[in-house]
Amino acid sequence: MPVTKAEAALLSRRTGMKVEDFTWSNKGILTLMNSDITKACMFLLTDSDEKYAEGICSVYDIRPKGCQMYPTVLDKHDMAIIDDGCPYGKEFPEPSEEDSITLLNLEERLMRGE
Repeated sequence: MPVTKAEAALLSRRTGMKVEDFTWSNKGILTLMNSDITKACMFLLTDSDEKYAEGICSVYDIRPKGCQMYPTVLDKHDMAIIDDGCPYGKEFPEPSEEDSITLLNLEERLMRGE
């Protein structure tokens, strides 16, 4: 999951972790790391390494915008869609034009390195 520098700084302050301890650079964009043990986001509290293991987000109240929007993502035409990889995708409403705009704005901020 990509995160802005501001989101990473907030996560760092609230968790006491260094930004480089929970992110990596994906073509210049900060991206949350996965746990080596669970293979899921390192902020997901779970003991399982199963692909769709249940867990609780330990930073839910300050989770990044991309996490808040998921499973809504942009397709190659910059239209908001439900991610095909989400096993619960059918449980979410059809994305709106507003969702597309929100994700495009987030993408722009990420590309600018904010």
